[in-house]
Amino acid sequence: MKGFILTLTILCFGITYAQKEGQDFCKGLSNGAYFPLDIKNKKLLWSDTFYFETFEKDTVIGGNKYLKFKQVWEKGNNDVLFFREKTGVVFQYFPENNKEIVRIDPSFKPGDTWKNELQDCVFTLIGYDEKLETPYCQYNGLLAIKAVYPKVTYVFYYQKGYGYVGATKNGKTLSAASPE
Repeated sequence: MKGFILTLTILCFGITYAQKEGQDFCKGLSNGAYFPLDIKNKKLLWSDTFYFETFEKDTVIGGNKYLKFKQVWEKGNNDVLFFREKTGVVFQYFPENNKEIVRIDPSFKPGDTWKNELQDCVFTLIGYDEKLETPYCQYNGLLAIKAVYPKVTYVFYYQKGYGYVGATKNGKTLSAASPE
């Protein structure tokens, strides 16, 4: 019984830690950003594995203040991401090639396109009222961005007030935000 209560307490803490006050995991926040940088910890499923994305620290690069996030994968690999926001536009910096790209600009309209830092992927904004079903939620009102790489195409989904909630490949859900 003690183990059950401990597990339940940890699960509840994890759910609230990955959200903002007053936020329903499946509903987001209607007045929030599609790419909020103030959520400090998320668990994300990807194919047959998962990773935790956590805020590390503020970092200044080239005179710009970035938020440094670390992705720790199930098998122990790590990725580091640098984001900054300016007037609603979210940028991502890639230190390995000293490039910065726009991740999302609220002025983008369906059909607008842009490229990744290596110029080998074309992103296209699909729409702001898209749907996605994951093992945890049936989402509505999502921002959807198609990412066409040389050998694979994904659609990434973002929820207002929470950010990334999942991805599809060939129309099937490949990735999902987890409430754990």
